Amino acid sequence: MRATVRRLTTFRLKGPDVLLQADQYLVVLSQLTPYAREHRIQLLVAVERLVAAASTDEVVRLLRSMARRLIGADGIAVVLKENGFCHYVEEDAIRPLFKGNKYPLESCISGWTILNRETVCIPDIYQDHRVPHQYYKNTFVRSLVMAPIGSADPIGAIGSYWRTVYEPSPEEIDTIETLARATALALEHVRLVGALSTALAEAELARDELRHRVKNAYSAATALANLSIPPEYARDLSTRFSALARAHELLDNKITQGGAVELRELVNAELAPYTQGNGERVHAGGPHIKLTSKIAIALGLAINELATNALKYGALGVKDGKLTVHWKTEGNHLILEWTEADGPEVRTAALESFGTRLLRRLIEGQLRGSIQRKLENRGISCVIEIPLDTETFRSAADNERLAK
Repeated sequence: MRATVRRLTTFRLKGPDVLLQADQYLVVLSQLTPYAREHRIQLLVAVERLVAAASTDEVVRLLRSMARRLIGADGIAVVLKENGFCHYVEEDAIRPLFKGNKYPLESCISGWTILNRETVCIPDIYQDHRVPHQYYKNTFVRSLVMAPIGSADPIGAIGSYWRTVYEPSPEEIDTIETLARATALALEHVRLVGALSTALAEAELARDELRHRVKNAYSAATALANLSIPPEYARDLSTRFSALARAHELLDNKITQGGAVELRELVNAELAPYTQGNGERVHAGGPHIKLTSKIAIALGLAINELATNALKYGALGVKDGKLTVHWKTEGNHLILEWTEADGPEVRTAALESFGTRLLRRLIEGQLRGSIQRKLENRGISCVIEIPLDTETFRSAADNERLAK
């Protein structure tokens, strides 16, 4: 009985009677012979191992160990396209073939397959003009199938060889093409992982350089302050610079390590530079909440922006100004209230100059939350509401229960 085949696009087992969606095929196991069923299962295992490979060498090694047995050929070869040549990088055969050799794309049958982007089946190589017979004189090969690795722009080919005149069955050709498609997916996966690893390494290098530059900037600013302004002012300014540097280092270390950041620690670090010499003017408090790095980065930038604006235009810019920061959770949302008092008079129109664009981008864009600001009696108030992820919310709820 012939197997029912439908075209699909993924790899997975589906139910007790259904084998696989192996790249493009779903085969109903109950309609296969025991041998065919076992072969399909082995093919699925091979496909899964290929697409999980971590390197090109591993992909090639897996092909060498599995392909010949699955196809039932006397030999197989793995060919990769390299700078206009076909490089026979690996083989598994009853006698040596072409491993290690490179041939121009235009001069070999693997190159023909790559250039024409199609599988070629040749029952007798000496009856086909596309085969360079001189390459095969000292080999056992009499017939072959060559399938491209990749369809739109093949990056290589898989060759299968027999020592007699032989025309492979549709099932054998299907096995070769399935392995070739799986190999294409596996090599693309390896390429993408490699590109991502390189990008991450470059980003880490850039981050380290930026960290070094920031530290140098704080040091340079402190030195310039000591040289350029009277000592009584320079000391206060240097203290603020040092506090900013410590806050930056604390948060940078926390976030770099990928660990959770305590909200209280985040708020205190961002506000520490503005409490030097007068800790009574700033009050911050709320339940213990651990934030993920993603939330901590964006929320920390938002708090820093609010503090900077308060220093330039609001309560932190005058001697008697006061700031209260309080946070709580409602449902699975964090609500942070920022309230300034006893600051300078602020006009309503000035609200839009208080870093509105950056704050909205951070809170509404990155954190999918909301931010509301309004004028109070000689001060600005701001309410930030952001959704917490499940893990963060669970931590906050646990802490609240412990507190009770």
